[in-house]
Amino acid sequence: MSWTTAISDLRTKLSDNSKDRLRAYKRVFGDINGTNTVFKTFEFRRITNFTVAANYLGVYKNGVRLNPSTDITDDDLETGYFVLARAPVAGDVIECTYYSQYFIDSELISFLRLATNFIAGGDDYTQVIGGLQTAVLAYAAAEAYQKLALRFADTFSDTYKMQDLPDGEREKVIISFKKSSEDARAEAKKLRDDYYENRQGQALAPLWGNNLGNVRDVAPNR
Repeated sequence: MSWTTAISDLRTKLSDNSKDRLRAYKRVFGDINGTNTVFKTFEFRRITNFTVAANYLGVYKNGVRLNPSTDITDDDLETGYFVLARAPVAGDVIECTYYSQYFIDSELISFLRLATNFIAGGDDYTQVIGGLQTAVLAYAAAEAYQKLALRFADTFSDTYKMQDLPDGEREKVIISFKKSSEDARAEAKKLRDDYYENRQGQALAPLWGNNLGNVRDVAPNR
C-alpha cells in the first residue's frame, strides 16, 4: 500500500503544521524613518498573508492592527517582505502576528527521498513498507534539523539586527538544531537495525519460511 501521508507525517514529527508556529507581536526588519515602506519578518516561510489576514493576525503599528486591504499593499510569503501603504515615522513601532512554517513541501520531499535511500534503498518514499516508515521519518527529520541549523546560522550572521534574542541565545538555537539532528539520525539507525535484527523484516527470514526438520541417518545396504 502506498504511503500517501508521508509528507504530512514528517511535518507532524517536525511540529511544522500550519498552526504549530505562532509568532505574536514580533518586531520586523526595516528602517522607520518616515520614507521607508518595505519591511520583513524574520521568518521567510510565513503562512499568514498580511493583505488578507483576519482576526488577531496581521501588522500592528503602535499596538493597533492595520487594515489588511488598505494599509498593506503587497506581501511576499516566501521571503517575508511586505509593503505598507504609508511609511511609519520615527518613534513608531511595527510588529506582526502570524503563523509560519520551516519548510515547504518540496523540501520535505527531498528529505524523505534521502531518508528512503539510506533506510530502504531507492528514493520512492511512497513505497516504504510500514515497518520502516518510522525510521525514514527519523532520518528525514535529521536532514531537516541539519538544514535549520545552517539556515539559522546564515540568517543570524547576515540579517538578524533586532534585539529579540541575546547573542548567547542565538547560538543556543543553532546548537539545539544540531543536537536534534544528531539524535534523530541515531534514532533512525536504531529503528532500521531493530527492524531487521528482531526479524520483523524479510532480510533475516528464511528464504521460503519452511521448517525442514531432521533427517534420520540410514545405514547403507551391504
